[in-house]
Amino acid sequence: MKRLSFIFIISFISLYGFSQENITNKTDDNFGPNKTHFAHSFVNIGFMSPPKDGEGADIIYGKSHSFTYGIIYTYKIANAFSIGLAINYNYQTWSLKQDISKVIPTNTLYDKEKISSNNICGEFFLRLNIGKRKNSIGNYIDIAPYGEWVYNTSRKTTTISNNINNPLGEEYNTTTNVNLNYLENINYGMKLKIGLGRIAFTGKYRFSNIFTNYFKSSVSSTEFPKLIIGLEIGLHE
Repeated sequence: MKRLSFIFIISFISLYGFSQENITNKTDDNFGPNKTHFAHSFVNIGFMSPPKDGEGADIIYGKSHSFTYGIIYTYKIANAFSIGLAINYNYQTWSLKQDISKVIPTNTLYDKEKISSNNICGEFFLRLNIGKRKNSIGNYIDIAPYGEWVYNTSRKTTTISNNINNPLGEEYNTTTNVNLNYLENINYGMKLKIGLGRIAFTGKYRFSNIFTNYFKSSVSSTEFPKLIIGLEIGLHE
């Protein structure tokens, strides 16, 4: 699955390069940041934000984060209003606190433990353009419902080695479990983006649950925090 993630990322980069080359070669004035059509790639770094829902799965907020790389297409309907589509690769990881209250996914304590997911996400957004923009994206507000397909999940646990006489000098024992059947494979929610040119501040709120109904009824009804606050950078001129 790591290879699959790599292929998706390379495909995004290739598609962006192809689209930019085509747009550059166009003599049609309908292509550009403040024209009828525009396409560009972007990256987004986000962090999980409180509150969580329930007990038994406290996370380390600074280490629980997301990374996104994708492509955006925008169609301007009027000076003040645009619509668009986005497709992206998204990686999310939750770093679990190790204390006696932990029950998710088990109550076993480790030195480090994290749950991660690799996702393909699609968005449809409505954009309100604000102020004068000339030949630039300018300032704007996006409201975007989104859906994610979770195609790969993993849990990584790390413990300090108790064998101080280990001739190989290995300090940690690490175990990785993949394809976690207690996580849902579809997520959906709403995204709000406030853009200032190439820089945008994002809030992504998940309506769906991370854990399956069976897991929630048999282990714990706790859910990871549903809000991700992020910074997005448009990869365009």
